[in-house]
Amino acid sequence: MTSMPTYRSASGSSAEDLFIELFSDTFGAEKAGYLYSQYPFSDIYQNSRFADFLIENSGRKVAIEIDDEASHNPKLISQNKFYDDLLKQNSMIYLGWDVYRWAVRQMQQQPETVKDELRVFLGQHPSFREIEDYLPTQRGKSLDGSQLELKEHQKQALAALEEMRCNFETIALLYHATGTGKTVTAVMDAKRFGKRTLFLAHTVELVDQA
Repeated sequence: MTSMPTYRSASGSSAEDLFIELFSDTFGAEKAGYLYSQYPFSDIYQNSRFADFLIENSGRKVAIEIDDEASHNPKLISQNKFYDDLLKQNSMIYLGWDVYRWAVRQMQQQPETVKDELRVFLGQHPSFREIEDYLPTQRGKSLDGSQLELKEHQKQALAALEEMRCNFETIALLYHATGTGKTVTAVMDAKRFGKRTLFLAHTVELVDQA
């Protein structure tokens, strides 16, 4: 029996990983692949921001924020930080997104309540889909790919692929949450392998960006 992939947050946050676990328990592990971790967007002042998660459900974008009480409590943080948090949420609403927030402690102590609320907010039978425009327009310059700093999960994937080749294995399936750099990992593996490689992607921009 084939086991379902285990998804992890792009930020490496244990709290966000816990949310993915609760989401998977609620809708099925395969549905967690539609969660876009650390989704980039611009606030109303064109400052770069990241939503903890974004998912598209029945044609609507839904932002999900995981709040640590200590870092969002107005009594414990600076006034500027509190206002900045409000600006971030207001900007997401301005973009037409639905926004839902859960506290870390709530997920730890009341997981069944969080699951029930997910069903209420997203539906008993939600219609999740991939976000077609999740790759933002990029501005920058050419970089030496050998100097890119890979994330830990990408390094582990490359090491696992190298070990498989040493064992004469000929096929592998790489799975990580959407937006966590699978394409970059595949391109770096091809560069290390040093031979011609055929890439199949649903958009040319996806390969060009990597």
